[in-house]
Amino acid sequence: MSQEIIEKVNTSRLSLYQQLFIYGDFIPLNFKIDTDLFLNEIKQFDNDWVVYNKHKGDTGRMGLSVTSLDGGLSGEPDLQSLYEFSQRTGKVYSENDFCRPTEVFKKVTAIQNILTTFEDGLGRCRIVKFSAGGFFPPHRDQSIKYQVPDYFRIFIALNNCGENDLYFIYDDKKIKYEVGRAYLFNALKPHSVFSFTKDAYTFAISLQLNQKNIQKAIQSFLVK
Repeated sequence: MSQEIIEKVNTSRLSLYQQLFIYGDFIPLNFKIDTDLFLNEIKQFDNDWVVYNKHKGDTGRMGLSVTSLDGGLSGEPDLQSLYEFSQRTGKVYSENDFCRPTEVFKKVTAIQNILTTFEDGLGRCRIVKFSAGGFFPPHRDQSIKYQVPDYFRIFIALNNCGENDLYFIYDDKKIKYEVGRAYLFNALKPHSVFSFTKDAYTFAISLQLNQKNIQKAIQSFLVK
């Protein structure tokens, strides 16, 4: 791939990305999930949780795919680091390849409002369940082929995520958030998660980086 193509793609993506984050790095949206309904509905998938990024050993995380590569719940490879998967296997996937709704998408009505808003522009979406001591180490989201990703991220804390239960560390600061509230965040900056309690649930949504999704996201900003 020529340097000219790489530069052109990165320039285009950066222009789109900056449209979002001139407004801030951690932005509340007007989507709010009914967490009691979510907890009741998610019970039907008690036997479908998959060890998250199992090739890294035990990091106290289980995952449940809301969208996946084939619409299934195997977690292969959608509950792995796509970068590490590509390094290990030579197969390259974009976050945007994981866009087929699973049974979780179809049957957990509590999460459907935000998903259907972006339904034709979804990427990889998954629910993560942490045990006490479970964590995501500090990292930045990245693209496998380019410097700027072709997606952007939304974070939602769902259960056992009170101020002293689950820490979301963003750019070296502990972020305050409302449980059930959706937040757009700039995942190119360092971030990590650490749970102090069992059964802490979070929801990560990847959206395709395009003008239509950006417009919908900006229109969804929570204005106080």
